[in-house]
Amino acid sequence: MAVTIKPIDLTDKKGVETFLHLPWKIYVSNGKRDPNWVPPFLDDQRSLISPLKNPYHQHSRTKLFLALDEKNEPLGRISASVDDNFIHFHNEKIGFFGWFECVNDPAVAQALFTEAEKFMKEQGMAGVRGPASFTSNDDYFGFLLEGYDSPARIAMTYNPPYYLPLSEKCGYTKAKDLYAWYLPAAGPLPERMVKIAERTMKRERITVRPLDMKNFARDTGIIRELYNKIWEKNWGFVPLTEAEFQYQAKKLKDIVWADFIHIAEVDGKAIGFNLVVPDVNQALIKMDGELFKLSDPFALVKFLTTKFDDTREMAMGVHPDYRKKGLEVILYLEALKTGIKRKIKGGELSWTLEDNEGINNGITAMGGKVIKKYRIYGKNL
Repeated sequence: MAVTIKPIDLTDKKGVETFLHLPWKIYVSNGKRDPNWVPPFLDDQRSLISPLKNPYHQHSRTKLFLALDEKNEPLGRISASVDDNFIHFHNEKIGFFGWFECVNDPAVAQALFTEAEKFMKEQGMAGVRGPASFTSNDDYFGFLLEGYDSPARIAMTYNPPYYLPLSEKCGYTKAKDLYAWYLPAAGPLPERMVKIAERTMKRERITVRPLDMKNFARDTGIIRELYNKIWEKNWGFVPLTEAEFQYQAKKLKDIVWADFIHIAEVDGKAIGFNLVVPDVNQALIKMDGELFKLSDPFALVKFLTTKFDDTREMAMGVHPDYRKKGLEVILYLEALKTGIKRKIKGGELSWTLEDNEGINNGITAMGGKVIKKYRIYGKNL
């Protein structure tokens, strides 16, 4: 089968729509959808790709590519992105591939990777990692490695198992694995953890408060400052600019539960936070990618009437000066208390780095279990 690779400009609306709708070819067969695939919210994806909307594109260069057959039918897609902020922060000439979807054909995968790598070589990159769309701060980071028996939570990846061997046949090897944990909300709070939390709060003069929606800009600014400080030493992390953080915060504002976002303070100074959001994938899985669509006239009703009884902890962190004092336990317990109050089944904590023993041991102590694993690949160019 002859494969043609077609570049898609980020401003080409028709080309971008073809690019974004390709997953339906992978996850829907003979009118039957993979039951664990959650169709993406396409308006959000259009925004991510748009240079006019997503501030990431102010300091990066990105190309999209489609693989087409002889009849001009799409077979796969990939993005290639070079982020100047990542390069300057890490002093590494690393580009990223992302948005990868592909039929189970090594020739198609090879054609896509070859074109993405060619672009990154032209940009002076010495290596490539992925998948990432577009950084570790964004959605869909890594290929799903284990845990194909249930749908992904909000902004987490789902893909066919064959994506991993396809990548490996194209010369990619493991760079890092990521863990997704599950912590049920039912049952009594762990007594030992409660005592640790109580002692720590008293000894360190710690108070915990929820996000103040009336002062949303102020509180998100506090969280951004903490976020960039807390994760600055993490593998693969790149700081968010103020514009990028506000872009992310605006996306979350319409779905967050303020009482599920906790900010820890000492004498009025923020020292840690926990960001937990409802798993809106519980609604999106009932839909077909759009809130308003002629083929799915009740999409908005499905979204508005869904009772979200599961959550995802998207980020939890403690200022370096206050680590190893038990503050993580305090934030976990506050989330559990809120979950019990809201009658939530539980929540996914995702993602953590496989070698972040401090965080992983803490989640294990709280009763968390690894339910999914994801893999980031790398390759020298």
